[in-house]
Amino acid sequence: MKKTKRRNGSRPDRVGAEPIAVIGMSCRFAGGADSPEALWRLLIEEIDTIADEPPPGRWSGDHRGRDRAAVGKTVSVAGGYVADVAGFDAEFFGITPREAADMDPQQRLALELAWEAFEDAAIRPDRVPDTGVYFANKFNDYRAVKLARGATAITPFTSTGDVEGVIANRVSYFLGFDGPSMTVNASCAGSLVAVHLACQALRTGESALAVAGGVQLNLIPETAIGLSALGVLSARGRSHTFDASADGYVRGEGGAVVVLKPLRQALRDGDRVYCTLLGSATNNNGRHRSMPASSADGQRQLLRRACARAGVDASTIDYVEAHGTGTAVGDRAELTALAEVYGTGRPPGAPLIVGSVKTNIGHTEAAAGMAGLVKVALALSHRRIPRSLHFDHAPAEFDPAATGVRVADTAMPWPRHDAPARAAVSAFGFGGSNAHVIAEAAPAHDPVDDGGVSQRLVVLSARTEAALREHAHRLRERLVRDPDIRLSDLAHTLATRTAFQHRISTVADNVGQVVEFLDAYLAEDGDTEGDDNEALNLLLAAALRPGTVDHRDLLHAVGRLFERGIEPDWTAVNPAGRPVSLPTYPFQRERHWADPQARGEAHGSPSWDAVPIEIAATTGISSPRSRSAASATTAESVESIAMIADSAARPVAIASSDPTPSSAPSVAALAALVTTELAEVVGIEPDRVAARQNFEQLGIGSVHAVELSARLGARLGIEVPAAVIWGCPTVELLAAELHARLEPTNPATAPPEPTASAADPRPPVQEEALSTAELLALSRELLG
Repeated sequence: MKKTKRRNGSRPDRVGAEPIAVIGMSCRFAGGADSPEALWRLLIEEIDTIADEPPPGRWSGDHRGRDRAAVGKTVSVAGGYVADVAGFDAEFFGITPREAADMDPQQRLALELAWEAFEDAAIRPDRVPDTGVYFANKFNDYRAVKLARGATAITPFTSTGDVEGVIANRVSYFLGFDGPSMTVNASCAGSLVAVHLACQALRTGESALAVAGGVQLNLIPETAIGLSALGVLSARGRSHTFDASADGYVRGEGGAVVVLKPLRQALRDGDRVYCTLLGSATNNNGRHRSMPASSADGQRQLLRRACARAGVDASTIDYVEAHGTGTAVGDRAELTALAEVYGTGRPPGAPLIVGSVKTNIGHTEAAAGMAGLVKVALALSHRRIPRSLHFDHAPAEFDPAATGVRVADTAMPWPRHDAPARAAVSAFGFGGSNAHVIAEAAPAHDPVDDGGVSQRLVVLSARTEAALREHAHRLRERLVRDPDIRLSDLAHTLATRTAFQHRISTVADNVGQVVEFLDAYLAEDGDTEGDDNEALNLLLAAALRPGTVDHRDLLHAVGRLFERGIEPDWTAVNPAGRPVSLPTYPFQRERHWADPQARGEAHGSPSWDAVPIEIAATTGISSPRSRSAASATTAESVESIAMIADSAARPVAIASSDPTPSSAPSVAALAALVTTELAEVVGIEPDRVAARQNFEQLGIGSVHAVELSARLGARLGIEVPAAVIWGCPTVELLAAELHARLEPTNPATAPPEPTASAADPRPPVQEEALSTAELLALSRELLG
């Protein structure tokens, strides 16, 4: 492509908002686009991901019909569907299975994407608490799925799992962010509005870092039926954006997240910058002929405002990722506005290029603007514009040559000129809300000094051994596919990630050696043992006698200690590198869904206020049990607990060979009761609850504690404050505490109160002292 000279394009005195850097990205779209890298391959390979019908099991019945006015029918159920909407790694996020099943899958998707975006940015979330979170959402289909179960299926987690505002709040809570946190609903403009708000917060200093994202999942046919009746869906099941044959859009789903930071700070911190955001604007069409219809006047105003705030001349924009749904009215309005604002005053032979990712993955509605922004960031990074699919020729009334606008009907290199590469992204909602963002290519960065050292310590970790092996496999595949990744960047990126319990490490001089190490690890049957004392001796010798320990041996020693849970100062271990895109954490997803029968029967609303229980008491106090005794507890529960389904609610009855009617149940019987009730609250089988497992490891929070205390109180006929749950955070400790509270206290028969010097005649309950982590968890809950 011929290089052109851009008028006013490279002026050094650009007057506009402070640039914001996009330093991390993640996405999940149809066609296996589960990372920015995968999305870029999909775009460059010009893949159409649209399926003619939803995945099996998404919903029942055939709702297709040719007549838009037909009741209960839609002209198309085609869509860009993601493969798995029910899977979620609840354990990774500290969420119980029961709560996970009541969570809108859009909340779960937001959590995963946020984590992946921070790994992509090479930033540990726990080190940036001053972070704002802005998410977009439109429809909540899962609400209808849950309501179909009836009122008896409502749980303590139904409300928090249902409210759209919690989408952003979940991310803030899990990642520990104390900045602004909000969910935006501006219809299909929502995710770009979220970006606009996030940039504003960064520029005003309201937060030091920001996360912006959008999520959209299409779970019920009724939403599509409504859009079909509105007349916006394509009967052909494809988005023919800006084409003369355009007849509507095809729905898509998924989500994307970006991590944002002021550019000057990103450059100072050595962050990888995908692109910079120069300015943005939002508005509403106001009153015009129809609220859902696009307005060329409203869009013209929006584009000019965005350019003014970015401090750029409209003619310097090379490419616009258009809203481009493929509706005849919408496309006409958008092309008109783009031609008047961006198409005029351009150099000869340098038209504005426009395209739309909707032709690949469908219209992802709440996530549409974010999908467009990720595409633009990748295109600016690769200096290439992908082809916009399903375009043959423009409407007769639109002359590309006269308007200065060209649809990207073929892939092309980025236009060459003597100014920064610039692009813009649009997103419009059917309520009249609009958003537009101006982006620019990242500035060149200085090379990183490797310190003259070729060797690097490369580490990898995961929460479980299975996840670690999957992580190693994915990393190996990535390194084989892209051997040009620099070893220093590989080591730097992996060292910036959160270190989990299961860990491996190696010392390498090149990426090929890392691949060999991963091959050997994946071929092993188990962990290889090493000598910790040798590692400590090497480090001690290096500290006492500098220069006497070989650098490779020293790195091996540090790696050995890392595998044992010690995390070093990485700036002292490896010379600096730059973040590079690598496979993110391999979530171990399991199905969590509001299945009508399973949820209603197994873990629906509590039935403890109507179904009492008998405990067969035994004498004596049980000794502490190990984790391996969990199955024994389950066996006890079968023998000790009898459900009486046909009796009215009443306090627990004690059945015992002891003729004294007031004798308390044994600790063993109470442990069985606690195990059973705890399993119901969490949503797991009782044999997965170990006697000494801390409740926090099961994902127990304040809501769970309140419900568990109420269940136990109803079963036993005593008051069990929620604070007792936190003070006794294991089955063993809680059973002993309940036993003490149920001990007979008849003054006529009870022994005298012991004096300070008298020994307690009862066998002592061997309770473990609370650890520091347990005390901190207890204090957090008690102090709110």
